[in-house]
Amino acid sequence: MKTQSLAVAGLGSFTQRVLLPGLLACESVRVVAAFTRSQERAQEMQAQHAGLPVHTDYARMLDAAAPDIVLVGSPNAAHVPMVVEAAQRGCHVICEKPLAPTLRGAEEMAAAVNDAGVRTAVNFTFRSIGAARYAKHLLDQGRLGRISHVVLLYLQDIRHGAERPKVWRMDAEMAGAGALGDVGSHAIDLVRWWCGDFAAVSGHTFTHHTERQGGFVTNDDTAVFLARLTSGLPVTLHISQAAAGRSNSLRVEVYGEKGSLRFTTERGTEPKVQVASPGEIGFRELPIPVEFTVAYEEFPAYCAGRLVGTILGTDFVADFADGLAAQRVIDAVQRGAARNAWLELPQA
Repeated sequence: MKTQSLAVAGLGSFTQRVLLPGLLACESVRVVAAFTRSQERAQEMQAQHAGLPVHTDYARMLDAAAPDIVLVGSPNAAHVPMVVEAAQRGCHVICEKPLAPTLRGAEEMAAAVNDAGVRTAVNFTFRSIGAARYAKHLLDQGRLGRISHVVLLYLQDIRHGAERPKVWRMDAEMAGAGALGDVGSHAIDLVRWWCGDFAAVSGHTFTHHTERQGGFVTNDDTAVFLARLTSGLPVTLHISQAAAGRSNSLRVEVYGEKGSLRFTTERGTEPKVQVASPGEIGFRELPIPVEFTVAYEEFPAYCAGRLVGTILGTDFVADFADGLAAQRVIDAVQRGAARNAWLELPQA
């Protein structure tokens, strides 16, 4: 039964393709309003979703709809004021990653929801992907024994080549970190989810083309960093959106005393889990058990339903504590790169 009202703030590509359709199909919420700053997009969305009020003023949307939950999917720089205002009105909040352009902004958001006593969720998508959940299950069951090290490679091509025009994600004031914040936040959360908290990092960030059509690029295209987890586990992460031939390619390899595990996904292919045993050369693919399998066409409703479930307490994906932990790692990588130093992370 649809017991909770929900408003969507920000109608970017992922929200339109995945989250909004998923929320409209979700059994526990009623989507009562949407917000976009673009009058043209508002008209388009109104035509596509007759009966759904689409506003171009965020405060007026909150006044008119009085939602129980607000999903904030706007550009990163708008997350802080939107989340703070929603929390002050007593709305529970689902937010896209990264939480904010800066650690200070993320901390302000976390303080606001804590002061208001509202519940939160963060859309770390890999936590809802079947193969990634199955990989975590194997790790939690001790399939690899004591883990010795982790290697992660996350590559895209959306910033490759100087001919790509500047977009808002290439502006530090609008987005914060570049590739490090956009997809690196997913990579950081995946490592935390599978293996535990980060204790220290040391890395470098790179901007391969600082001048593009539309202006100067002021954040990173690539980030390469080493990390030590609180368990002492060493991790190597390579994040880039300037990798020709890669659409959305993630490879995570976890090595342990009893064997190794590899998780891979690339746009257009099914995510895979592979394992290797000591004394063998190469990995063999494991079938994903049915309890971890979600059909492609069912994923929007499944993903959105889990985020809502995190708010309602019937499920759990990630919350602002997880978002803030990822933001602290992003911030430490940026500061460590500027100082060419290892930086320790505060522990909860």
